Amino acid sequence: MGKFASAIIGGMVGAALATLALFYGLNDGKAWLLAEDRDRISQLERQVEELANKPAPAPLVEKAALPDDVGARLGRLESMMLSVTERAESSEKSQAMLLSVGLLRQAVDRGDDFTAEAAAVKRLLPGEDLAGLGDGAPIPRRDQLAERFPLLAQQLLDQENEARGHGFWRTVAAHVQKVIRIRRMDGMGNDAEAVLGRAEAALAKNDWEKLDAEMRGLPGPYLAAAEPWLTQLEARLAADRALSRLTAQAVTSK
Repeated sequence: MGKFASAIIGGMVGAALATLALFYGLNDGKAWLLAEDRDRISQLERQVEELANKPAPAPLVEKAALPDDVGARLGRLESMMLSVTERAESSEKSQAMLLSVGLLRQAVDRGDDFTAEAAAVKRLLPGEDLAGLGDGAPIPRRDQLAERFPLLAQQLLDQENEARGHGFWRTVAAHVQKVIRIRRMDGMGNDAEAVLGRAEAALAKNDWEKLDAEMRGLPGPYLAAAEPWLTQLEARLAADRALSRLTAQAVTSK
């Protein structure tokens, strides 16, 4: 019990003493009755003091305490939810990137203008400059380049034969070359005919990088004649490399 309760009980005791004093008429000299009552009152005061100093009893039902790890568990749950959300957003972005790159590849492979498709990829990859894809203008397809190669090769052979002179046998050989494809098979030499032989072999193996390298080895005047075709070929190769890079980036994006 606290001091407040002690004060209340003390007041009650005092009031009882005053009442007894009035009842027994202490002022009239009846002190023989007061002595016994004083003993009883002293006993009562001691009981009150004991009650005042006695600690308050524990509540019958203890308040249930929350587990100590509730906060930690909530924190882990929030982290898991955040991680799931981030993974979902990352997966959606990765799928959008794959779709955009796929549409870009289709446009490039068709030989169409791909300005819109390139812009869509750049929105998903702000730091990507799409190096190798140019300005979005159509790029020749590989099958188109392959179809144009025989005509270019014949043009270069005619140019070389013209440079060699117009002897009888040279003229006959030039006409035969136009009817039947004849190339040196040893692959030796740096003249136009030898270079074209190696280039045709690379094309037959679908080795476009080697084809480009061989054609770049043409002698000066023949290289100049082949330059427009080579520019288209190298634009195609650069675009293919760029598309492969973008596809890998989309697949591995997080």
